[in-house]
Amino acid sequence: MRLASNLSALAVGLAVIASGCGAQNPMGRAPGASEDDSAPRRTLLAWHGSLVGGDRQQYLACFAGTEEELVLALAIFDAVQINYRFYNAVVAKYGADAWKAFEGAGAARVHLWPRDPGWTATITVVRTGDFAVGYLPRARVPMHLRQDGGRWRIDAASLVPPGVTADKGAYYLYRWVASMEELILRVGRPETTLAEFGPRASQEAYKAKLREGEFAPAAEAVDALLIP
Repeated sequence: MRLASNLSALAVGLAVIASGCGAQNPMGRAPGASEDDSAPRRTLLAWHGSLVGGDRQQYLACFAGTEEELVLALAIFDAVQINYRFYNAVVAKYGADAWKAFEGAGAARVHLWPRDPGWTATITVVRTGDFAVGYLPRARVPMHLRQDGGRWRIDAASLVPPGVTADKGAYYLYRWVASMEELILRVGRPETTLAEFGPRASQEAYKAKLREGEFAPAAEAVDALLIP
């Protein structure tokens, strides 16, 4: 069901890609004539804004890639959104200080992407002609961008961590989403107390959604895909 809905969203997203998320090459300037990074940086600004703002179609329009790679991009989007929802659920029930306690208790891998638009200024962009690389502050792999149909887009292949296929990465992320949905339901129960989550709540919930032997590589992939 999840895959079908994502393929449907992917089809819609592909239909709006022509309008683009990024910046077009300025008129009168030959591609590659300048090493100015402003155009690919505007694409990264649009990507970040749509990711933290929950605009699925605009987010997808920032990418170019195969169907499998674009599904991975959507999986990242959905995982970021579910983490925000979990944060909101915890804070709404237990207060803002509870989130600090939850993080301090060792509930790793609930990575919250910074919503401040100024965060993109921390990305180092290196442009070479029609290609550019964006180095995020903490990410393990850089984001690659290229001009596609006169617009700058993120190459979705650059999202794939070393040693993981796009399909496997998406599978790991959607298992994460399923585990977080269950934690959100637990938070919503009147009888649930913060102490019940324990120091490894997110890891335990995630492990329960995976097959035997999958947790270690899955947890590593989730970290690589979701750390901003």
